[in-house]
Amino acid sequence: MSRVARRRQWQRRLRRVGFAVGLIGLCAGVLFVAHRLAEGDLQLSRASNAEPIREVVLRTDGVLDQAWIMRRLAVPPEATLIDLDLAVLRERLLADRQVITATLTRKFPATLEVSLSERSPVARINVRSSPEEAAPRPHLVARDGVVYPGSGYDARLLAELPWLGGVRLRRVSGDSSAAQFAPIFGMPLVAELLATARNEAPALYKTWRVVSLARLESDAEIEVRTDTIDRIIFNARESAGFLRQVAQLDLLLDSVQPDAAGAISEINLAIGRMVDGRIQVPVTFKEGAGGVGGSGARSAELIAPPPPSSRRQVENGRSGTERAPNNSLFFHPTRPSAREF
Repeated sequence: MSRVARRRQWQRRLRRVGFAVGLIGLCAGVLFVAHRLAEGDLQLSRASNAEPIREVVLRTDGVLDQAWIMRRLAVPPEATLIDLDLAVLRERLLADRQVITATLTRKFPATLEVSLSERSPVARINVRSSPEEAAPRPHLVARDGVVYPGSGYDARLLAELPWLGGVRLRRVSGDSSAAQFAPIFGMPLVAELLATARNEAPALYKTWRVVSLARLESDAEIEVRTDTIDRIIFNARESAGFLRQVAQLDLLLDSVQPDAAGAISEINLAIGRMVDGRIQVPVTFKEGAGGVGGSGARSAELIAPPPPSSRRQVENGRSGTERAPNNSLFFHPTRPSAREF
């Protein structure tokens, strides 16, 4: 082999060795950098996790406050964000049925963010959680029928809520101190009736004391007891009819003299009928009521103007443009046991 050929052979060998050494050096460099980065991330994570939680931020659409959330979460003072089991904490919050949804988020380095959606009460109900309890305790009922103790509400707001009657609660879980009951049947309809009365006839709504659901499932009727009337029966077959019935009741009571209104025992809006373009509503007067036909329970029929077909007509009726005629011209006897308006 000539000198030139040997030189070329050595050059090829050196190039191969140099390429191999360079490749090994490159791989070693990549591994070293990756290792250092991993150590840096670990140290950063340890530094973040080592700091205890400084703040719990609460965001809610209801009335629950910071004190409630701290009691409910019961996070140890030395706990860090990584120490927390968010699923367990979420279950603690949802155990209170005032809470509909709960979302917990870690905000590094040391903040826990809690977002809540809460139920709003539409009525009250007395609950005896166990036979050992001497007296029932008041609970709240939401629009979806969920019964819960309630926390953080203004006492004046709760005092305006009517009580529920004719309801048999069914326990689904919990002990005597934290009993949970199945949702009450038909509460969306009841909530719709209450909202209609509160928005369209607030003065009338303030007199409502007890709402009975005893005949809701069997006869699709809701009964209301007020300060002066023992029973007002509403037809609950369709919630769209509540506006008509509430407006009709408001007009009828406006057409009755104050002393006669206090003598009414029952108004049945569920079986009203049309007569000559007006609604006839059966009314029963209290026994021995003066000024309404002598002693003994009496029946009567109130004939109201045609029911409003829209909220605009209800407002017009309140403003005086569509008021009922004067009682002295509109009240006349028809038979011994009945009277008409």
